[in-house]
Amino acid sequence: MLLLLLLAVAAEQPWQLLGEGYQLTADSAVDRQGNVYFTDARTNRILKIDLDGKIATWRENSNGAHGIAFHPKDGRLYAGQHDLKRIVAYSMAGEESEAFADAQTHHLTVTSRGAIYYTQAPAHRVWIADSFGERLVHEGLQWPRGVQASADGSRLYVGDSRANSIWRFRIERDGSLAGGRPFCMLKTSAKFPEADAGGMALDSKGFLYVATQLGVQVCDKRGQVTKIIDVPGTEGASNVYFAGPGLRWMYVVEWDKLYRRPH
Repeated sequence: MLLLLLLAVAAEQPWQLLGEGYQLTADSAVDRQGNVYFTDARTNRILKIDLDGKIATWRENSNGAHGIAFHPKDGRLYAGQHDLKRIVAYSMAGEESEAFADAQTHHLTVTSRGAIYYTQAPAHRVWIADSFGERLVHEGLQWPRGVQASADGSRLYVGDSRANSIWRFRIERDGSLAGGRPFCMLKTSAKFPEADAGGMALDSKGFLYVATQLGVQVCDKRGQVTKIIDVPGTEGASNVYFAGPGLRWMYVVEWDKLYRRPH
């Protein structure tokens, strides 16, 4: 408990509530201008947050789209439609097309090279989907959930939420994964024996931010949790990401509420 008290860090800036009432908001995506896109899966829509923090519906009838990510090469927004077992792509006009069939996931990421990695938690698997098709690249994590690629596309981070750990893999030239190992062990407490790791984000210095029951846990380059950022409410954080010019805003999702503050 003392260790947790030492690690806990009060917010340097107050959190601003942007909106609430959203359900099953998974990974979010940021476009080149710094606008944020996020899903409200149970109401079948994708919403957009502009640079002023205003939220508007971007796409209705999203067929339960959950995790989303922008493709750096074709500029489209990719989304996992879990119940339909496919990954789709949206143009900036909101037009939907199927990108990969037989791909069932809630969480995905797109690397700088344009490869999509996605997790399949109940099957304990991590997959890749790219121009060569879909391939299994790792199997055996207890509950692979959140997934994030490094900015240069050389590393892949996967949250094993039931093991309270974040794994790190080396991405090979052919897209396969190598050198996988537990990178960061997340902090827990008597009240929250499971960290319940959700969304993850990397800042400009290469520190990994992980949304957990205790708040946003920050892992340094050695894989040590250096601080825990408190979030509003009592439900913990389910997602975290950075957006805006120079990634100046930190956003967090806390159950059905969306907040941001200067980073």
